[in-house]
Amino acid sequence: MDKVCNVPVAVPSAPDLILDLLVADGGTLSAQALCRAGALMGIGESTLRVGLTRLAAEGKIARGERGSYMLDRKGAALSRTVDAWRNRQAQTVAWRGDWLAVHDAGVPRADKTAWRHHALALSLRGFAALHPGLHVRPDNLSGGLAAERKHLAALGLSSDALVFRIADLDDAAQAAARKLWNVRAMEADYRRLQAGVERSEKRLATQKLETATRESLLLGRAVIAHIIRDPLLPAELMSTAPRTALLAATRRYQDKALVLWRKWLAQP
Repeated sequence: MDKVCNVPVAVPSAPDLILDLLVADGGTLSAQALCRAGALMGIGESTLRVGLTRLAAEGKIARGERGSYMLDRKGAALSRTVDAWRNRQAQTVAWRGDWLAVHDAGVPRADKTAWRHHALALSLRGFAALHPGLHVRPDNLSGGLAAERKHLAALGLSSDALVFRIADLDDAAQAAARKLWNVRAMEADYRRLQAGVERSEKRLATQKLETATRESLLLGRAVIAHIIRDPLLPAELMSTAPRTALLAATRRYQDKALVLWRKWLAQP
């Protein structure tokens, strides 16, 4: 895996690139512009067009006029999760010490694809395993239990899993739950990512448009992937300052990256 400013990055697949650009743009992009973006990433036109057809068939993007495409805001929950990264901090409320829990010991593992979606839902919503088959997270997300059930189901959580609130953990279990996240490592990751974003931001203006545009996408998508997996721990478990600083730096960086991409796509 390559690195940009000490941050591991990976070239996206055609479908991932299409979704990244449509999420970032917020409007419509022509197939021609998307193919041009694919070429910058080393993705052939035929591969890119196959990706467009596949995403449209899956309901993740919608066709517009004259060969244009847009993100389907009513489509995949994962795309909406990525789309909402800028407002991650606003998705929390004060924590009263209770926990949201998912019990999935009875979920069948035979369907590997379904199980993968189930596990991804837990990961994206910040759950960690307290015991085999029991995953918890602080009950500090907007909307509480009812909203969390909807988010998890939309992301692919198995219907055989139980989602509930725990209000009375004993002292030992409470202490164990509070230690499920490696806060020190998370804070170090925030600082490393923020340093990478700020270093790349400084050099974007001095690079060729092609180089800067490619770097901004590779680094931006790597950092945003980290942000959307942030468990949004309450201040009682982890300082919110590192997350706040990373979000601010990434918003600023993505605003500049979007300008670069629009310049690149507007070229003849």
